[in-house]
Amino acid sequence: MSRVPWLDGELEYRSFGTPGAPRAVMVLRTGDVSTIDPDVRITSGFDVRIVAVGLDAPELEDPPAFGGQTPAGLTVDALRDLLEREAPGTTVGLVGERSAGPLAIHLAAAMGGVVDRLAIVGVESPSDPLSRDIHTPLLDDVVADTLIIVGGDGPADVDDAAWYLGRIPTARIEVIGADELDTINGHVTLSSVWESVLAHVAPGAERR
Repeated sequence: MSRVPWLDGELEYRSFGTPGAPRAVMVLRTGDVSTIDPDVRITSGFDVRIVAVGLDAPELEDPPAFGGQTPAGLTVDALRDLLEREAPGTTVGLVGERSAGPLAIHLAAAMGGVVDRLAIVGVESPSDPLSRDIHTPLLDDVVADTLIIVGGDGPADVDDAAWYLGRIPTARIEVIGADELDTINGHVTLSSVWESVLAHVAPGAERR
């Protein structure tokens, strides 16, 4: 486990996969498994280096808008610095699961063409008009080829995916049926769709 400074604390992250691989992917998640490989068997089939960052409530507070001086906005700055240090001078893939999804979107917007692939998994759309108004201008700046995965019995559904689809210039949706998921609660999680996600954010990196 590694750490980088953030405000008065630290962000935790772990690197795994293939050291020195030409393709890097940053994964943003919350919870106890946030820095754990979503599926070692699948990851080992790709020539890719993964940087998994664990986030919690303080890092996700308030959207990084209006100059970025919110906790989430400052977290975006810290993650951008981390990416520039871990994968200098190269394009990268970015993944956001559930509550970390909006932050992944805003990081992709902030980094422009440096993030060429983005995947968001089980991410709900903003719940009120004000939040939508704040988020929408930021989505216009996402140039990454974006995969939006929803489904199962989770809170994020087709309507949530359609909201992002209509606002991110290059995006497509993948809907997973609950009967297609081998999970305890039937929700779409990163582990349950890791193969599709990794194939999207690390194109051409699958070992032959």
